[in-house]
Amino acid sequence: MTVAEFFARYRATNAALQAYVDGLPFWVNVWRGWMFVIFTAAVVFVIWKREARWLLLTMLLSLFAYNLVAMGSGIGRFPSIALVLCWSPLAFYLERRRSRLRTDGWFDTVYSWWLTTALATLCVSIVFDTYNVAYALVAHVP
Repeated sequence: MTVAEFFARYRATNAALQAYVDGLPFWVNVWRGWMFVIFTAAVVFVIWKREARWLLLTMLLSLFAYNLVAMGSGIGRFPSIALVLCWSPLAFYLERRRSRLRTDGWFDTVYSWWLTTALATLCVSIVFDTYNVAYALVAHVP
């Protein structure tokens, strides 16, 4: 496969994923919107806080990995394996780091609140994505 063919296939997969997402139940897209807001809020803290940098990097990596898995396995529930594999180690890391955070001033307090919210969101998402992967494997669907 050439680089041009890879990018053409990647774009086609991305378009198919968007059509799939558009057909998901409303509550799923509300949840995805919540995740987007909370996770991209990491840019506010990324210069000063290591955990925010890891969250932002992992988010970008996991989205790319999700698309790669979808390219190989098809559009559906199974590509969520990429999210489970990327986000689970991040959740453990964030939990370990969260317990050691300083809350000296207002910025640290806001950061602590954001990190707790991001971690809770991440954990709920991991549960949803684990269910999706298990469903795909049991039902033999992508």
